[in-house]
Amino acid sequence: MRALGMAGISVSAAAVSSILSSCESTETAPSGKTFLWNISSVSELAAPGGFKERVIEGLNNNRPVFISRISETTFAVFDTTCTHAGCAVSPPEAPGANCICPCHGAQFSSRDGAVLVQPNSGSATNLKSYRTSFDASKNELLIYT
Repeated sequence: MRALGMAGISVSAAAVSSILSSCESTETAPSGKTFLWNISSVSELAAPGGFKERVIEGLNNNRPVFISRISETTFAVFDTTCTHAGCAVSPPEAPGANCICPCHGAQFSSRDGAVLVQPNSGSATNLKSYRTSFDASKNELLIYT
């Protein structure tokens, strides 16, 4: 009888494991909105190191975002508003240069929006960023909110 009970538990455990793994494989979209953007016509993002400032309808309250191409398949998208005093951060002047806030001198990484140099007074945090995925076969960037 005890052996029969143990067999029932292992069948149940196997069934539960199967159900859980099937849930994991079908879970693909995070909560929130997604924005699909075909980058084929954006020459600035054709190669790693590329950088573009752009308004994407509905994203970031219709304020501009910075899009940085990190590698062939990796992108970073982040807000252009300084977290110190709300000023518009300037895009980098050259590939690999920092994004600089003209109001108080804060500097942010052009790769991910991380604060690198604090403003002259007060402090800043990293720029708000958005998760992304990229479909290279379609040249489409998917941005998640």
